[in-house]
Amino acid sequence: MNNFKFWEKYNQTTASQILKLLEEAEKDGRNSLLCDLHIHSNHSSDGKQTLDEIIETANKLGFKIIAITDHDDVGVYDELYKKIKKGKDLKELPIIITGVEQTVSYKEYGTMCHILKLFINPKDHGLNKDLRLLSKSYYKRAKIQFERISKNKALQDVFKENQITVSYKEFLKFLKKKNIIPDYAPLIEYIAEKLEQKKVKTAYVYEKIKLYNSLDSCQQRKEMCNERFSYLDNKYKTNNINIENNRRFLLSILAVRGVDDDEFKDFPQTGSLSVNEYGQVKISKLNENGLTLFAHPGFDKLSLVKMAKDFGGGIVGIEKNFKSQHEHFDELDNFAKQENFVFTIGSDAHSKGDGVYEDLQFYLTQTKQIKKLVDEFRRKSFD
Repeated sequence: MNNFKFWEKYNQTTASQILKLLEEAEKDGRNSLLCDLHIHSNHSSDGKQTLDEIIETANKLGFKIIAITDHDDVGVYDELYKKIKKGKDLKELPIIITGVEQTVSYKEYGTMCHILKLFINPKDHGLNKDLRLLSKSYYKRAKIQFERISKNKALQDVFKENQITVSYKEFLKFLKKKNIIPDYAPLIEYIAEKLEQKKVKTAYVYEKIKLYNSLDSCQQRKEMCNERFSYLDNKYKTNNINIENNRRFLLSILAVRGVDDDEFKDFPQTGSLSVNEYGQVKISKLNENGLTLFAHPGFDKLSLVKMAKDFGGGIVGIEKNFKSQHEHFDELDNFAKQENFVFTIGSDAHSKGDGVYEDLQFYLTQTKQIKKLVDEFRRKSFD
């Protein structure tokens, strides 16, 4: 049965498989293996790849160990269960560590504090209680965001010029049709479809956004947005990425990371869609199921990671993430060594062929780190 006991046994089997794989690597004189411990399936609100596609890609590229870590959802493991029960031998699959990426509230950390949970039991009561609470909080955030849209002068100008209407009620119908929950990606998809129907280019919206940002009476917020815009200008120009009808870019300019109007209460709202606090699980109350790791931490926030190390059953590691590549990986590595943390590697892949596997060397994970991860799981299992 697809129940708690099944997944407890599955995790123990997975740990044994990994240890056997490490023994084989040691005999062959290898000290690293291809691993990707941060992958999203279509059970994430912004995921575009199926479980079968993930497995196919992993096998094709030679990944020995992967973890599927959907945003606040463990539905992919019901699919995996069915695959196993239909007779799919686990030996034919890459070793799949159960996981999830949880969004938590950590005010000092700021926007989008993400926690990776590995070796989870998808049927754990505490974990699913967290996920249900978070699902409810998403709807609360969506209501806040539609209030913000009504105050976003740039968007209101564009909507008025092109006779575009949006509403929370209509957005709920949009979500129901696609069978997804309200998150940043679906909200931007909803807005983008409205813009594209009227042939409004993202570049034009961007011009409006920058115009009204230049008029912002809050100097700090204005500078934060300008800094982000400069970064985006350079990133998209350097990589020759067209911003026209580019939904990822639209998200970046409408929900500037770290710029939440609630943090600037002495000034008029700008209508930023970035919302830091909306009733999500507090990091201090995070469930203790599985192993807890900080997902893609900023090198400048490592002191906050250290402050939170006793939460979620105890933080055991941090992640080196392909989509957060910067020149500070050495700092992350040194921090992991200082704190005796596991140092995992993940792609943060959301779709098949999204370019995250162009440099496979990035995913070569030291066997001693993999062993450390399994040892942490076994230690927690027998506590």
